[in-house]
Amino acid sequence: MNPMPALVRLVLLLALPLGAQAQNFDLMIQQQMAAMNANLARGQQQVNQIVQQRMQDPAVKQAWQRYLQQTGGRPAMDYPTFTYNYIYTNGFTPQGVAHARATESGNQAGEQRAWQGLQQAQQQRAQAQQGQRDSFFANQQEAGRQLQGNSTYIAPNGQALVLPHTWQRNTTYQHQGATYHVDGSGRYYVLAANGWWYPLASR
Repeated sequence: MNPMPALVRLVLLLALPLGAQAQNFDLMIQQQMAAMNANLARGQQQVNQIVQQRMQDPAVKQAWQRYLQQTGGRPAMDYPTFTYNYIYTNGFTPQGVAHARATESGNQAGEQRAWQGLQQAQQQRAQAQQGQRDSFFANQQEAGRQLQGNSTYIAPNGQALVLPHTWQRNTTYQHQGATYHVDGSGRYYVLAANGWWYPLASR
C-alpha cells in the first residue's frame, strides 16, 4: 500500500477537483497494481530459475522416484511442481511442512490486510469526494441565500437557522415564531423557552 499517511492523502484529495481526484486515485491504483505485478513477475522468474536448477539435484530426483512409486505412477503433480514443493518444505520434512503451512497462513493474512487496506482507501476517497460535493452544494445554497439577504446561523443545539443578515445592531426581532436579538457587535442571539438568550454561530 501507499506509505503516505491517510490524512495526507485525504488532504491531497480534497485539494483536487472532483474529476482530477478520481483520475488521480485511479492512476495511483493502476501504478500500484503495475508495480505489484512487476514484483510478482520478478519473483516468479526467480522461483522458476531455482526450480530448474534443483530439478537437476540427485536428491530431488530420488525423492521424485520414491513419490512415483508411492502413487503407482499416477502422480498428482508434475516434476517441476514436485520440485517446487520439495524446496518449499525442505524435502517434505515435518519441520519444513509446518514452516510452509505457517508461511501460507501468513501470506493469506497479508493478502487479506492488503485487500482491506485497498477497500478502506477507496472508501476514504468516496467519502472525501462526497464531502466535497456536499460542501460545494452547501456553499452554493448559502451564496443564494446571501443574495436574498439571508445567512445561516447555527443554534447551540446544532439547528441551522436562516435569518436576515440585514438586521440592525442593538435591535430585537420576532421572526417565524421566535425572538432574536442582534447585539452591538452584530452577534445574533435567540431567546429560548427558559428565558435565556443563546448566541448563534455564523456558518
